[in-house]
Amino acid sequence: MKTLLIEKTPERLMAVISGGPEAVFGDSSHLRYIEITSPEVPRGWIRVKNRLSGICGSDLHLIYLDVDLGVHPALLPGSPVTYLGHEVVGTVLEAGPENVLKPGDRVIRRMRVGGGSCLAHGLDPCPQCRENHYNHCERTGLPDTVGGGFGDEFYAPEKGLLKIPDELPDDQAVLVEPAAVSVRGVLRCPPSKNQKVIVLGAGTIGFFVLQALRAVCPDCDITAVAQFGFQRDLALRYGAGEVWMAHEDLLEKAAGKTGGRVYAGLGGGRTLVGGFDIVYDCVGTSETLQLCLRLARSRGSVVLVGAALRMMNIDLSPVWYNEVNLIGTASHCSSLWRGERVGDFELAISWMLEGVLDTDGFITHRFRLDRYREAILAAADKSESKSVKVVFEF
Repeated sequence: MKTLLIEKTPERLMAVISGGPEAVFGDSSHLRYIEITSPEVPRGWIRVKNRLSGICGSDLHLIYLDVDLGVHPALLPGSPVTYLGHEVVGTVLEAGPENVLKPGDRVIRRMRVGGGSCLAHGLDPCPQCRENHYNHCERTGLPDTVGGGFGDEFYAPEKGLLKIPDELPDDQAVLVEPAAVSVRGVLRCPPSKNQKVIVLGAGTIGFFVLQALRAVCPDCDITAVAQFGFQRDLALRYGAGEVWMAHEDLLEKAAGKTGGRVYAGLGGGRTLVGGFDIVYDCVGTSETLQLCLRLARSRGSVVLVGAALRMMNIDLSPVWYNEVNLIGTASHCSSLWRGERVGDFELAISWMLEGVLDTDGFITHRFRLDRYREAILAAADKSESKSVKVVFEF
């Protein structure tokens, strides 16, 4: 089967590190588009034919080696090969008689990125999986999948897949995973009536966060921050009350909106006293997190929804001096909604079917897998392509 994967040998990694971004598509790159032999897989695993697969920001981080080897996830056990593409909808091709899933069923992948879990593999659950927090499974190093969304097909344990309703079209199904990530991010720290919140990042995750905020608390005041003009228009469509541009003086604008005040220090640094009740960082770089901690009011909250696999050198004094709550969120599992614990995937699917989550306008580019270079460049350079979600079609 044809697949696009990351081969983590020192030689291939160094070829890209020394050669820079243009080396990513070279013959010596760690990114490889190759034919692999269909493997023998454990009993209970399912063979899935891909239909659509989306390119995620985490895929781009791996492709362009935007990673520090000293960060926590990079220190944990992993496979020498990473199969790209976890935002995927496919059709079951093969299943054993012991499986509940049958050939012809449409499924999406519901496994934590970077490894399997007790629940996915049907094992006695660890303490985290026992509470359905499979994204924090303590059995680090369990197999993930063979093949991924960036290939003709893949193999996965049955419990790592979710059968989807017939009425959910492929174009929505491929977006369930990022929608679930966003829903979980909002439910980690939901706003209250009349609170002022701001969302940094106007991509797939940010747009779903905006809509989840409207669903959870229609009466909160939502501001979004976008980098490009086309993102501004979409942010307004998806629920932002107003949109600021990233190049503007965001501290001054926040002061004007929230009644705060900007102060400048002797060294030229600036900070805000007063600010937003909740800040959702859907980018996750050191620059955006630094800004978010200063956009939050004292005893407010910053939710880190976006993720960057890099060390951060930032000023954490707002966490102790202003008692700003810094809240992390990882992937998807289950969340508390209206007094009950519900699966993030199930809630995202339900909201899509009910029209709470509008997905029109998300998929902007479609490519065959053999045009992966064009697809990756379109996903990476949004200023040129004006992309939101780039997908591979099979």
